[in-house]
Amino acid sequence: MSLGITSRAVSQWECDRTAPDISQLPALANIFEVSADVLLGIDVTQKEKRITEIIKEANKHYEVGHVEEVMSTLRTGLKEFPNSYVLMGELLNCLSHMEMNPEKKDSLLQEGISLGEKILAECTIDRERHNAIRCLCSLYVENSEIEKAISLAEKMPPLFSSAEDLLSNIYTGSKRIEHIACKLSVIFGMVYNDLWRITEPPEDGTCPYTNQEYIQILEKFPAIMDIVIEDKNYGLFTIQMIGAKFKLAQYYMLEREKEKAMECLQSATEYASRYDTQLCAGGKYTSLLFRNLSFGSVRISRNENQCLNLLCRLEESVFDPVREYPEFKKIVEELQKYAKKL
Repeated sequence: MSLGITSRAVSQWECDRTAPDISQLPALANIFEVSADVLLGIDVTQKEKRITEIIKEANKHYEVGHVEEVMSTLRTGLKEFPNSYVLMGELLNCLSHMEMNPEKKDSLLQEGISLGEKILAECTIDRERHNAIRCLCSLYVENSEIEKAISLAEKMPPLFSSAEDLLSNIYTGSKRIEHIACKLSVIFGMVYNDLWRITEPPEDGTCPYTNQEYIQILEKFPAIMDIVIEDKNYGLFTIQMIGAKFKLAQYYMLEREKEKAMECLQSATEYASRYDTQLCAGGKYTSLLFRNLSFGSVRISRNENQCLNLLCRLEESVFDPVREYPEFKKIVEELQKYAKKL
């Protein structure tokens, strides 16, 4: 045999007198076109069912902002299934999106980076590898390893070669319509992220835009969303609406347009209270373009709801000139009604 295994050795295996060296399992699995789990007699179906259960349990904690419990559940799962790249990817996702405690930041960054690098070194499943690259880019940036992040990002396919774009031309019928709606929801999320990034003044001190121009840029996102989601059932986009309105309020304050700043804060407050009191996982959009598209799983990466987060951000010094305004105090009171730790 090509592995240098004698017929006598095989006979010993068949009689259960000996077993193959564990280092030979990957090669044997490749020859017989099965997984190493099959060779080891592991019930693959039961294993996958159990892994799915672990992820569902983690997602329940995610939906209420209990990030520590999410990580604990996934870490325990990895002790049970140490070679599950799916569980590794879920934990990596959590570590790359969570708001890190400064005291634990270094150890959490290293945990995430180690997981991502392990997936890239060992896993051959494209979906898991791509997820690892996405998360690693974020963690490398957070760890000031910019060149590593750039190198990894350049290995990913461009937007026009993405699965979402290719499948738009492959699916037919209602499946195609549903897929395109999902893809558009992702695209609008990306539009928001880029509008947010472009209104962050560059680290090198240059100012490509004036404050008024930043305001014009930020106003585009709510305007776009009101066209796309004409019935204002924003679903998970409510978070982006909160962010856009709050940042607009900051820039209006810098321009001393206090009345407009108050209007934006009032809108952000209404969105935050609506999100915290009305939005539920699995809800559906009702607008024409996204009709019947599910919100999907609600994942909260901090231990505070939207009202508490907004309330804390109102403590920024930029709002000092309006802190005694009746309108501002009313906004604070409204947020306090629903603000809570998760």
